[in-house]
Amino acid sequence: MSTCLICTHSADQPRTACARCGDRLRGWLAEIPRQVVLLRASLELGVRPAQGYGGAGRAHAPLPVRADVLTLLGPAAPGPVRDTAGDQDGPAPVHAILHAWADQLADDLGHNLPPINPRAPYAAYLARHLDHVLRASWVALLHAELADVVRRIRAITSTEPRRRHLDAPCPSCACFGLGLTDWQRYVDCSACGRLLTPEEYAEHRAAVMPGLARIGILLAAAQHTREAS
Repeated sequence: MSTCLICTHSADQPRTACARCGDRLRGWLAEIPRQVVLLRASLELGVRPAQGYGGAGRAHAPLPVRADVLTLLGPAAPGPVRDTAGDQDGPAPVHAILHAWADQLADDLGHNLPPINPRAPYAAYLARHLDHVLRASWVALLHAELADVVRRIRAITSTEPRRRHLDAPCPSCACFGLGLTDWQRYVDCSACGRLLTPEEYAEHRAAVMPGLARIGILLAAAQHTREAS
């Protein structure tokens, strides 16, 4: 076993990230292209600036679009850009972040980086080679940057992945914390972090729920008897 560089939990060698963190990365890479569509729809200002004479005037005309959205949608540089001096400031556009990490991945794999796809800016390339990403020494840095950009995007689009809570208890901790979140491949436990494939969950549910249902019926019957006596 090795240690996950993201959350410090155990990871299967030679991986540098555990299955839970890897699934979170996969989910973000699936979410970002969909969120970019919503960002474009959020670009125009919701209200027009005040017009006419009087008031505090402006030295310059206001931007006709939202600056925070424009920053996120800004184009990536045509070539690889790495902040080796650590002197870059301010949030980077989505395209620039994914471009830089796709370029790093291409270097690792000896690939020629494919042309940029504005609708899915390198997210699909990173997701396609996620198995290598999860063995890379830089996986924690990628995770941190994607977490930040997803947080900034969601704050603008007001969207969060839906989580569907499941009724069977966790097979590891027995808490009722199992759920399935949009764009994630695994059922996960919010209490202990256990991961199950949908097939494993279905098998587990079939094994435990009939017994739990019988216990529930007996408890309800006992409660009814006490109330009737």
